[in-house]
Amino acid sequence: MRVYKIVLVVFLFVAAGNASAQFLGQMSPASIVETETGKAGGYFILADDAVAIVGSVRYGLSQYTEGRFRLGLLDPDGKDADPGVIVGADIKYLLWEYIKPSGTDSTGTTEYNNPFDLSLGGAVEYAKMDYGGILGIGGSFIASAPYKLRNRSVIEPYARLNIRFEHVQLDKQDDESDIEIGLNLGALFSVTPLIDFTAEFQLDDQNAFMLGVDVVAF
Repeated sequence: MRVYKIVLVVFLFVAAGNASAQFLGQMSPASIVETETGKAGGYFILADDAVAIVGSVRYGLSQYTEGRFRLGLLDPDGKDADPGVIVGADIKYLLWEYIKPSGTDSTGTTEYNNPFDLSLGGAVEYAKMDYGGILGIGGSFIASAPYKLRNRSVIEPYARLNIRFEHVQLDKQDDESDIEIGLNLGALFSVTPLIDFTAEFQLDDQNAFMLGVDVVAF
């Protein structure tokens, strides 16, 4: 019960916050890509003030570490606004690995060794538009848990709490810097071991909905 109260407080705090701009989202669970395996993907972002198409490459650096690079085109709202570029890189370390249920206790309650995956992430994101740029550098906690379906596919709901430093530089305005917080809620649907689909909602100054696909490329 205490965990649910903490989640509710975080959700209300984020929903009421006034962040600047976080476009790329999370778009992956806490679990890690296998060592020396690469996944290539792309996704579509529909945000409050822009739409974007992003490509990404994820790579398993070690048993517990994954790196990712993302590059995309950003189309801000506005009659005379030209498309911009958004680029990001992040790294994720698996702190706590999911271990499936081991049985039930005397009360019939399922016993878990680890009920979910938990990762610590670090990321940098930069959006360049014709009227200025936005730089974000920060860290995040990502939690997720896989559920195997009867058809052997897997669904993996996840949540990310993102805390970052942002620097906003806009033409004809003073630069602004601040500490921001955002929340992302999504799910990965693994159709086969080679193909994953992801859907995500972002609660931030740039509220957004995202859809994407990843495939094992190398």
